[in-house]
Amino acid sequence: MEKVLYKMPFKAKVNRFFRTLTLKKFILGLLAQLWLLLMVVIVLTPVLWMISASFTRGTTLESVPVYPRFSEWTLANYRYLFTYTSSTEAGALPDYVQTFLTTLTIATATMILVVIFSSLVGFSFSRYKFKGKKQVLLSMMALQMFPSFMGMLALFMFFRQFGLLNKPLALAMIYVAGSIPYNTFIVRGFMRNIPKSLDEAAFIDGATNLQTLFMIIIPLAVPIMGFIAVNAFMGPWLDYILPSVIMPQRLTVAVWLFRLMDPLGSTYEPITFMAGALFITIPIMIVQIFMQRYLVYGLTSGADKG
Repeated sequence: MEKVLYKMPFKAKVNRFFRTLTLKKFILGLLAQLWLLLMVVIVLTPVLWMISASFTRGTTLESVPVYPRFSEWTLANYRYLFTYTSSTEAGALPDYVQTFLTTLTIATATMILVVIFSSLVGFSFSRYKFKGKKQVLLSMMALQMFPSFMGMLALFMFFRQFGLLNKPLALAMIYVAGSIPYNTFIVRGFMRNIPKSLDEAAFIDGATNLQTLFMIIIPLAVPIMGFIAVNAFMGPWLDYILPSVIMPQRLTVAVWLFRLMDPLGSTYEPITFMAGALFITIPIMIVQIFMQRYLVYGLTSGADKG
């Protein structure tokens, strides 16, 4: 039936559509389109207001008009972001640029390490049988019931004892450790659907376990790798609690922007916050666009039972 419709000329398709159109179908279709339009308005309204606010001259949110006044827009807030420096050292980067690069380092390291460790652990649980396998899986599942910030006090004491405070890569290890159990289940579910006959053929040809993983399994598991890479990259950009405790003197971009919203602080700049919040969406959007084809597929491909 689909092949017949595909070969039909456009005019014939239009005529067929109107012949099969009923009042019920028309009303339901109209309501569906109106509902989608309403959702678009609800989602885009705060984004458009943030864009308008970021170009507004002033220091408080009360100065942001309901409707944008394009003739009064200014780049002053963005100039503040890329020029303000609290440090007196020569050659010091602007605060926003420094925190942006710090967060980018953490996010990139987290993404790479999560993909590597999740693929290794997921491959082990999907392909091998060993004593205690079920118990380890259940333990990993139970750990997901407790958020990582429940252990903030213990993490802070541990990091202070070993001199790891204010170290971006040390914070990245917390994100990596917290992401491995969840991503292991996703990768394991995906790899269980890859035929084991491919492994057996590789072993006959003399391939080792790592060669089988990196030359056969990983290329077939690129969609799920892209999915967990996007999730791992987004986490550090949006997190405030852990960086504020583990890195009190070397701020991430989320912590620095939060200080702009503190009315009791010396850098209360809510309009500048809008500009900074919009700018940090750029790396997230780039990764999302690049990995878009993997996201929807990855959301369901690892949901394997057993």
